[in-house]
Amino acid sequence: MPNEGTGPQPGGGSGVELVPVEPNISSDYFERERHAVFRNVWLKVARVEELAAPGDYLVREFAAPRASLVVVRGADGVLRAFHNVCRHRGNCVVKGERGSARNFVCGFHGWTYDDRGTLGHVPLEEEFGSLDKEALGLLPVALDVWEGFIFVHLDPEPAESLEDYLGEVGSLVRGFPFGEMELAGHWTAQIDSNWKTFQDAFVEAYHVATVHRRSIPDYRKGPVKADLETFGRHGNLTFYLDLHHEPTPAEGWAFQAGSLAFLRGESSAPARERRPPGLNRARKDNWIFDEFLVFPNFHLFVGDGWVLCHDFEPVSAHQTDWSVRYYLQRTDNPVVRIAQEYSKVTMRDTIREDLSTIESTHAAHRSGVLPHMVLSSELEGLIAHHHAVVDGYVERAGGSAA
Repeated sequence: MPNEGTGPQPGGGSGVELVPVEPNISSDYFERERHAVFRNVWLKVARVEELAAPGDYLVREFAAPRASLVVVRGADGVLRAFHNVCRHRGNCVVKGERGSARNFVCGFHGWTYDDRGTLGHVPLEEEFGSLDKEALGLLPVALDVWEGFIFVHLDPEPAESLEDYLGEVGSLVRGFPFGEMELAGHWTAQIDSNWKTFQDAFVEAYHVATVHRRSIPDYRKGPVKADLETFGRHGNLTFYLDLHHEPTPAEGWAFQAGSLAFLRGESSAPARERRPPGLNRARKDNWIFDEFLVFPNFHLFVGDGWVLCHDFEPVSAHQTDWSVRYYLQRTDNPVVRIAQEYSKVTMRDTIREDLSTIESTHAAHRSGVLPHMVLSSELEGLIAHHHAVVDGYVERAGGSAA
């Protein structure tokens, strides 16, 4: 598979992996990442449910590859994506984050495009002589859909299809009922941290006993570990849970009402029966969820009856926009709905704890006193793997800034 990392691999050697800190704080390295990574990979932008009707559109701003994109469902039902750039003078065509429209009118001189990106109207067109409007539509980017997730590639004809890019990860999750989930919680933040440092906090369970000692203080016994596997540039963690916790009255009631993230309820059997074989591949009874790291910056957590999605959007070497969406099984049962609200609050509080360490870690890296991170191959191997894959992309691009 192309573009895989060449650095240290999880589980090898003495069990210790040294990962340099400089790529996490270097503005020059970040400039190389812009071109080498983010302009050459498939990037997740949305779910199909967000663009359900013809004319629905959304705008995504990607700081790393310096691209503004508009994704629209055409009157023919087809999803398309374009650079949000007028072909006249380069003005941004579509304002706002989302909406519904049949046409997009540039606010500078009124050039008008339809939902297929075709240039339809040019004010004072006669003054341009023989203007070839068919050749001046919005500039397209590649778009494809995997399990209801919309991905784009800035190359309109990428060398790898989305299916090939996802590889084995795509097949492992195939069949999960994503379409039956509904958005239960959405949180965002802009964090003073490099995007890789930010992601590192979510790809190991070593921190749970310390960082989450308040929100989930005694839900685990013994060492907190997860099965780790890499699939080319992507990665996977499989988590297991041993309960030795006396539930509070609210928790006990919620357990009976439905399956909750991190806390498996008694009524999760129907969800277990529909679980794709790519989840819980070890077939352990105490499985709780699988986390998939879709390179470079999309994390997908999948459990029985719930889904969690993290997007880490690099802004600079020292700043990252973060968005997390929590989905739960759609239900009309008010009792289950209340249990889900309990689950949402637990998830929210746990994620807030995760955010508590990230900015201070990045600040320490910027101090220059730490040449490298000292990682456990067993506990933190995916951190080393992800950094190695990024570095592989940068090296193959020649190491020059874009």
